[in-house]
Amino acid sequence: MLGVDVRRQRWLPALLLLPAALVIAAFLGSLAITGVISFSDGRGQWTLRHYERFLFDAHYLNYLWRSFRIAAYCTPVTLLLGYPFAYVMSRSSPAVRVALTVILVVQFFTSYIVRTYALILALGNNGILNRSLLELGVLSQPVQLLFREPGVAISLVVIPLPFMILPIYSVLKNVEPNLETAASSLGASRFKVFWTVTFPLSLPGVFAGIVLVFLFDLTAFIIPAMLGGGYVDMIANAIHEQAMAVLDKHFAAAMSVVLLLVTLLVLYAINAVGSRVTGEAKP
Repeated sequence: MLGVDVRRQRWLPALLLLPAALVIAAFLGSLAITGVISFSDGRGQWTLRHYERFLFDAHYLNYLWRSFRIAAYCTPVTLLLGYPFAYVMSRSSPAVRVALTVILVVQFFTSYIVRTYALILALGNNGILNRSLLELGVLSQPVQLLFREPGVAISLVVIPLPFMILPIYSVLKNVEPNLETAASSLGASRFKVFWTVTFPLSLPGVFAGIVLVFLFDLTAFIIPAMLGGGYVDMIANAIHEQAMAVLDKHFAAAMSVVLLLVTLLVLYAINAVGSRVTGEAKP
């Protein structure tokens, strides 16, 4: 019996890891197939012309540049909105924390399509945003947000907010309150306590949120498709068009590989900066 228990304990971790291993294997297999298709000309010959077509055509590069540019300015805005929310959650009473968590969880688990459609209703010419600004006298006529970059950008700030809030909150709630109390007792103002103690200790969560939100925005598909209406297409929309409308799967695969490489490069750069900054911020 002892031998059977030992064997069970030995095989149990492998059985628990099996589903994850199958998912990873399927993902890597899909990437490998995509890579092979991107180098094929459809007649059994290897070629680089799909990559040359993408990298040397300003029309297609513009999709990648637009995606990168929108993600670059939406991510800091998401951080500015998400950090105060996470800070209040970590410092509030249990009742307030539960209420804020429920709001966050409901927003997080609501269908992606439903959230996007709700923003369409809110940002339309007769939506709640335009009507409120008109009633307040801020505007004399509705602002066109749908099918424009501002509407897509607003959505790419609002929808991924949980990806910014949750990592920051998970770090802030573990910051020892005695550190802030000690800094205050030494004469530091509340702002100085936050800037020199709390914020540096929360940087791991900040950089984790930046990575998640930036990559979410960079590869967004549904939001620019629904709120952009074909006028603000991003790189994922261009890939979908080539694969499903033009039926050029080889070119779509090449675009996908380039996007993957750009994503990995951005991820490496953010992680490198984050590791250096958080390392310097450690006491």
